[in-house]
Amino acid sequence: MMKRTLLTIAAALLLITGCSSKNKTPQTIENSDGSVSITRIDEDGKAILFNRKFGKDKNVTQVRLHDTSRANPVSIDLSPYEGKDIEIQLSCEMFIDDNTTKKTQVIWMINELEENFPKLFDRKVDNGKWFSVNKHLTLHLSGKRQLYVSGGTLNKEATVYIKNFKLRLNGEGLTKGAPQPEVWTEVTGVKDVLKDYFDYFGFCVSYNNTFKEPLLQQGLPLHASVITMENEFKPDFIFGWNKPNKLTEFRGEDGNLYEVPADIPTFKQMDSILSDMKKLGLKLRGHTLVWHSQTPAWFFQKNYGHNGETALVSPDEMNARMEWYIKTVLQHVAEWEKKNNNGEHMILAWDVVNEAASDNATDANFLRDAGSSNWFAVYKNETFIVNAFRYANKYAPKDVKLVYNDYGCASTNKNRAICKIIDAIQAAPDARIDAAGMQTHVGINDSAANFEKAVQNFLSKGINVQITEMDVANGSASYNAMRLKDFYKIWFTMFIKNRKQPGKNGIEGVTLWGVRDEWTWLNGMHKGHTQYPLLFKDKEFHCKPAYYGVIEAANE
Repeated sequence: MMKRTLLTIAAALLLITGCSSKNKTPQTIENSDGSVSITRIDEDGKAILFNRKFGKDKNVTQVRLHDTSRANPVSIDLSPYEGKDIEIQLSCEMFIDDNTTKKTQVIWMINELEENFPKLFDRKVDNGKWFSVNKHLTLHLSGKRQLYVSGGTLNKEATVYIKNFKLRLNGEGLTKGAPQPEVWTEVTGVKDVLKDYFDYFGFCVSYNNTFKEPLLQQGLPLHASVITMENEFKPDFIFGWNKPNKLTEFRGEDGNLYEVPADIPTFKQMDSILSDMKKLGLKLRGHTLVWHSQTPAWFFQKNYGHNGETALVSPDEMNARMEWYIKTVLQHVAEWEKKNNNGEHMILAWDVVNEAASDNATDANFLRDAGSSNWFAVYKNETFIVNAFRYANKYAPKDVKLVYNDYGCASTNKNRAICKIIDAIQAAPDARIDAAGMQTHVGINDSAANFEKAVQNFLSKGINVQITEMDVANGSASYNAMRLKDFYKIWFTMFIKNRKQPGKNGIEGVTLWGVRDEWTWLNGMHKGHTQYPLLFKDKEFHCKPAYYGVIEAANE
């Protein structure tokens, strides 16, 4: 309690007094990349002496706590960066000379109220020994703030020595001569920096809404190798929102003949997409064959919903319809590839089944129920999932990856549910599943360590993982550009650590769910709070700090 009281008093004094005009600014260097380097702590009259010799060391800063006029003698003024999102990188070595006790609690912190006085360093250290401080923090400075060592835990008769002090601040607009954000066509492609780690890197694109934008088409081949259509390969789009008017017969695996559409789908838009991606030198992920959403209700109904029919068909008839649909789509793609691409695959993977696991999964009930899934309403169990992978394996080329795709994979119960789905697929001798697709719609405070555990659970099944729809929501919180950069760096470092390697399953590719912030679907999910979840922004596709976070993860 005493320690907390002293910290609070010291912080309050800083907020009341601010940064005294008598304190000279430390040596500050504005770097060409827009960052700021601060090379020493603030002065405080005779209490702080620079360039001293201490033992064998030279250029040591001596802080005599008895002579200080400040509550927190070791401090650095950050008030020039008020209102900025900053990334702080602090390193130094310290020595506490205090003969009255063996240890001292040393706390480096910032008096930022809105972040609850964040700490960069908080450790009890041995007095009379050098120790290192090497810490990193991102935050928003909402007012005139300081970085300081809390005086509340220091003996006022002690002396503090500091050497090799380095403080680097990164952020947008920190210096007058800061370089303008770079346009995405003028920087290193993300796919190129990741090529040694993953089979592909890509983005989700809306063919109908944004694909025709020239600057998008210029930058996609630079940054991506594989594209996912946001909607255009989903059943609603494949059918073109039409009911069949003509029917033909299809023999189901039970030997019976069932009626299936004869006049749809036409694949006109799919063919245009395949052609445009070929022109740009890009490949595709197929998203998606079997999904409870964006699949017409008539597909499940007797007589395809004609004459007001709403009753659902039997599982046997639904098997025939599903097999017909999967066969029709996959064979059309194969025929297009043979005719237009010398047989080379344009679609490298398919999300065979999408989002079948329940958000409230239990061991007994782990699938979406009949209230939200017509697939479950027909089958009442996981048979439709297993059959989808059986049919996909029957008609897809063996080198095209078959994927189960879902969101919320780091949730313990949902992760367990997806593992049960994988087990069921693998138990069928004629089914094939190559990867778990982890959508990775995550929030700015989500834990990479927890997500990594989910990745490893899937890898333990003997399959790979694909990151299929990543974006990062700031939710109701204010956007912090440097925090988003830090997030992407941490998560891509984790992806790289768990990458697929020779003889070892792992993450084989990463897709971001969108290219620039203004197009994100997340604004509809967080109404009233603008989201900034991606690597690029505005009509010029300027690089955000998050882009450099990915680059740094790949280069370290």
